[in-house]
Amino acid sequence: MKKSLLIFILLSLTSAIQAQDETFGNIKLMQLYLDKNQLEKVEDLYDDKEDLLSKSWMALERLAISFERREKFKEAIDTYRKIIISFNKSAHDKILATSARAIVSADYERTKLPFYYYKLALLNTQLFGKTHEYTRDIDRKRFKTSAEGFIGLCRKVRCDEGDLKLLEDLLQEKITVDVSKIYRRSWFLSLDLMSWQDRVTLVARSGGARFNLLGTAMGSCIGGGRKWENVDYEIDFEGCLAVASATVSSQSTGISYEQASVPIKSFFVGPGFYTKSFSDNVLVGLQLPVKYRTGEWTNPSEELYTFERGTSIEVGYFLQTKIKIKNISLRTRLGKVLPNPGSLWSIGAIYEF
Repeated sequence: MKKSLLIFILLSLTSAIQAQDETFGNIKLMQLYLDKNQLEKVEDLYDDKEDLLSKSWMALERLAISFERREKFKEAIDTYRKIIISFNKSAHDKILATSARAIVSADYERTKLPFYYYKLALLNTQLFGKTHEYTRDIDRKRFKTSAEGFIGLCRKVRCDEGDLKLLEDLLQEKITVDVSKIYRRSWFLSLDLMSWQDRVTLVARSGGARFNLLGTAMGSCIGGGRKWENVDYEIDFEGCLAVASATVSSQSTGISYEQASVPIKSFFVGPGFYTKSFSDNVLVGLQLPVKYRTGEWTNPSEELYTFERGTSIEVGYFLQTKIKIKNISLRTRLGKVLPNPGSLWSIGAIYEF
């Protein structure tokens, strides 16, 4: 019985030594692949020998480094976490449960926890830095929270403060960039002094001769809209009702026509865009309005003439600038509404709330 037990112990020791030798041999091979930058071979070797290598923190560490170099950050994070839980759990739990001031080097000096904490802080910072508008909010928050948590653990075990400050700067830089892309929404009211020209066509009932009349209008436009703004751009959608008085005269030599103080109503609506390339408070942009106009033209003779259109729907463009002073802005616009021949201009104020 004793002889059998001794043989069993010897065989077990021999098997353990052989397994250890095989593990060390594979670890050396993984390191060789890392040195040659043959990273896929590191992962292939681990997959082939997972039952054996998963029991070695040295093998897992080399696997994590391979993932990290290939920018497979999530896999690297999972591997470093596995090393901590499988090989450093008691020290890790003690650090988690102890305040930073109460921790002494003896709590972690026999471990590589400072190295692993820093790697996890770095990798989560990199993941957070790669987030974009399509990243789920839950993932964005998780990466940021994890990075901040491991930075805190790094401070507990006295990692290099310069390295930690760099990670915090990277986190803050990403947060600043994300905030700058967020569009803030608000409503606004507008009041403009506006002048434009309208083309009106008078048609002879006999023979169909056409005579172009040109009306020059000036009045005020009251409106408002909705805007979306970030640090670089401003987008809005605005409508305003213009009440104006026009002077109408003939552009044709075949008829003499003139009328003053014609009541005109126009409705302008459309999207606008501004860029803040020059300054946060000086904006330059473009608006693309649709204009609906109606006027009370006087027919020189109901028997001889008829107006082709008493109303019209037209489109155009405005080049616009805006100077912001807190929640009040001064705006100028210059453009054209087609097919009218003249330019349109306006100057006014906007109140944002």
